[in-house]
Amino acid sequence: MKSKINLLLTSLLIMVSVLLVLFGIQLRHTVAGSMISDRQQKHMMENLVFTENEEIQLFCNGEEVPYDAETDTFYLPQTTSGRWIYEMKFSVANESAEVYWCEDTCWKNIKNAIADGHEFSFIVTDHQSVQRGKIVFTGLPILKLEKLETLEEDYFYCEVSVLDPFHNDSGRYEITHCYGYYDLRGKTSRIFPKRGWNLDLVNADGSQFQMKMMGLREDDDWKLNALYSDATKIKEMVCMDLWNEIAATTETPYDAGTDMEFFELIVDDSYQGLYGMMEQIDFKQLSLNKEEDVLYKGYSWPEESDIDVEDFNGRGIYCGQSIKPGNQSITKETWQPIIEYIEATNFDYTEESADTEALYKYTQEYMDLDNVLNIDLYVQALYASDNLYKNLYIAADRRNDGDYKLWKLPWDLNYTFGEDFLLEDDNRTQYNLDWAEEIMGDFMITESLLQSGNQEFAHALNAKWKQLRTGILGMENVQSIAESHIQTLLYSGAFARDAAKWPESAHDISLEPMLEFHERRLNFLDGYYSSFLNEK
Repeated sequence: MKSKINLLLTSLLIMVSVLLVLFGIQLRHTVAGSMISDRQQKHMMENLVFTENEEIQLFCNGEEVPYDAETDTFYLPQTTSGRWIYEMKFSVANESAEVYWCEDTCWKNIKNAIADGHEFSFIVTDHQSVQRGKIVFTGLPILKLEKLETLEEDYFYCEVSVLDPFHNDSGRYEITHCYGYYDLRGKTSRIFPKRGWNLDLVNADGSQFQMKMMGLREDDDWKLNALYSDATKIKEMVCMDLWNEIAATTETPYDAGTDMEFFELIVDDSYQGLYGMMEQIDFKQLSLNKEEDVLYKGYSWPEESDIDVEDFNGRGIYCGQSIKPGNQSITKETWQPIIEYIEATNFDYTEESADTEALYKYTQEYMDLDNVLNIDLYVQALYASDNLYKNLYIAADRRNDGDYKLWKLPWDLNYTFGEDFLLEDDNRTQYNLDWAEEIMGDFMITESLLQSGNQEFAHALNAKWKQLRTGILGMENVQSIAESHIQTLLYSGAFARDAAKWPESAHDISLEPMLEFHERRLNFLDGYYSSFLNEK
């Protein structure tokens, strides 16, 4: 009898101890819930059933937290101030269970924890069983895609969740849900193991769903840039910023470039790494009239056999140019501006020099001379070798007299600042300093006019070069923009996570090669452009 009483008392003491532990935990509300010490964790593990292999479904303020099954890790955006985490309530699918944070000195400095990619541990218990989980707070937004249906190869219907506390006026944590279709994007980049995607947002009924994505414009059509080939992961962002600064100095919207924001992507409980959310270059971006204006894009490099082609086909390809006709039907007239452009510029791969007098006249009458100077000097300065013809957009604005005026603008700027694409290289790119003193002449209007000895044009070009070289394209501005983006990737922890996810892709935070190339390039172009001036 006495032994039974002792056993009962022992059991009661254990139960009381557990309850005291639990109640004690609840009194220590410090971070989005309750904190549990190492001693308390040990006590729970010894007195409750430990569940190891059962998957946790974690919620934050009623919204499911993105999860990576491979590393068994949850991911959640967090501002570097660490302030809004106190407003968050965490829970699990089991309504009788509670979430307790494990004691951790890193809670004292959320900013450093985010930059380090620190894994915070938590305990889930219904006071009968207990589970462990871990979560990483990121300094970037998260886009979560959950496949609902495979429509065809590399084309999916999905549920879309955007977790972004960084780009809203409320300063609070927000999640946006909708549906979408995503498919594989790019041409050369398709060979990379890390895939880029096109994403079209829709409502549940299939209608277009437009939203301001990560501080960018309101739209339903987005590009998910995989940022794979660039070791720094910031070159394309830097180039976009530089072009947009140039475009901001002009009086027309027809040369407006695209914008991009960094984020991290999770697809079907699989962490995919660092990405760039990109706006489209389209009629909306350029303020073009869909009823009259036309937008072209360099789809591919023209081949010699293409040059004399006088018709067009149903796919909308002419001499490597694709067409975006707005609300117009594709006709011979729709193609006329680009046909005249190709004929006037005489990019025919022959040894014969172009009729530069006619070219200058065409440039003055049918193109924006300021834009011609801006785009060619920009491409040369950054050595944007993939933007000489292919990838360039050309906007054709229909004037009152019925003729068109053309503006060019860049797109797809990953191969810049001396990055050389090499298929056989494991990292897919190679730094080439020799290019810093090499002139790209193909498809360059400015080069044809400079070589002709046209002094009016040479002086106009040199004046524009001096303006850009000492300002927007100068070392100080380029370095400042580049360092700012590198800091964003480092302080968010995303750069290191992308490197861990994609070790076969080069990752190098050093800006020295990029800046060395740019400084050498600027100095070379200073001498090159001034050599065409006949100073008396």
